[in-house]
Amino acid sequence: MTRYSSLSTLLFSSLVALVPSLAAAAAVVHGTVVLPDDLKSGRHFLGHWRVENTSVPVQPSPSRGDTVVVLLGPKPQVLSPKNTPVEITGMQANPATVVVGEGGVVEFRNSDKVSHDFSVPGRPDIMPSERLSPGTVRKQRFGISGEYVVRCTEYPHVVVSVIVTSSPFFAAVDEKGGFKLLDVPEGPATLKVWSNGRWVHEQAVEVTPKGVDLTIKVSSTANPTEQ
Repeated sequence: MTRYSSLSTLLFSSLVALVPSLAAAAAVVHGTVVLPDDLKSGRHFLGHWRVENTSVPVQPSPSRGDTVVVLLGPKPQVLSPKNTPVEITGMQANPATVVVGEGGVVEFRNSDKVSHDFSVPGRPDIMPSERLSPGTVRKQRFGISGEYVVRCTEYPHVVVSVIVTSSPFFAAVDEKGGFKLLDVPEGPATLKVWSNGRWVHEQAVEVTPKGVDLTIKVSSTANPTEQ
């Protein structure tokens, strides 16, 4: 009995000692992204778009709807590929920025009353031009890591940013600029902010067991090498 009791005590002590290390591996990185006025909206006009002797209402663009935070590292991670929907309605892409893993499929659904001709300009190997009629869906696979700006030839203000990455740590910035990344491993990492079709901020981050709380002020002349 004494032998078994001692063994149970040893196992219990080992589990108790393991709990802090397990908790430390699930840190939270959160904060606020402060955008300058020229980056708060990807649309600089509202109203109606003239189409074949009539007009189509243009939905207002969310002030931060296309801003995404991506954390690279601190340990090698793999983002599993999946299907990610993007709805085109009111001459507006929703969401305007998506993050997918290598091999992920973006489903472009045209809910407008007009056709759209989408492609990645200059990269027909990634996404060639193809007509998307009203009420139809185009499924496009993105197999190579990188950042791709999908545009409509006829309506150039309809833009979708596709970020292909292996990092599972990303989040869209809400209307107040807030974001939260869960279950982030401890260690050094790189945080990047994507807005209006480009990287606008990059900085080094040290993820601790207590997590990280950040206030990120993006310059109107942001350069990815600046912090």
